[in-house]
Amino acid sequence: MPTSTIGQKTLEAQPILFIRRSIAWEEIPDTIADCLGTIAAHCQLAGISIAGHPFSRYASAGTQGLTIEVGMPLAAPVEAAGEIEAGILQAGPVIVAVHAGGYEGLQDTYQAIERWAKERGHHSGGPFWESYLTDPEEHPDPADWRTEVFWPIAHQTQL
Repeated sequence: MPTSTIGQKTLEAQPILFIRRSIAWEEIPDTIADCLGTIAAHCQLAGISIAGHPFSRYASAGTQGLTIEVGMPLAAPVEAAGEIEAGILQAGPVIVAVHAGGYEGLQDTYQAIERWAKERGHHSGGPFWESYLTDPEEHPDPADWRTEVFWPIAHQTQL
């Protein structure tokens, strides 16, 4: 099974820089690589401290394509620059799973998260995102790759 762990935790708000693009599904790998290269170069030139692993947040998805936000977490908030937007990864409760292996198997991890959430009565609280713990350039074997998947949980109110 590609999902090594599933659990729940509460995150603090995380300042980020990101690039938003509307793309076709098959463009995901090239878009992520392009956006991360642009953001990393900007951070290096501007002296901005990166504070974690790169991520992709899926703002919306449909049969024809999706809107993806690719970015980097930061040590402190900064201003936007051109196509690079400033924002936050939301604070609050999330379901988090660690996916082991190639990206083509991530759908299995998402299905495992949905089952886990449903069993506990949780509902989605916003766009999910992936944090890439392993750099494929440093670890070319997909069996070594690790991706953390975050699924925000909606706040439930008692009647």
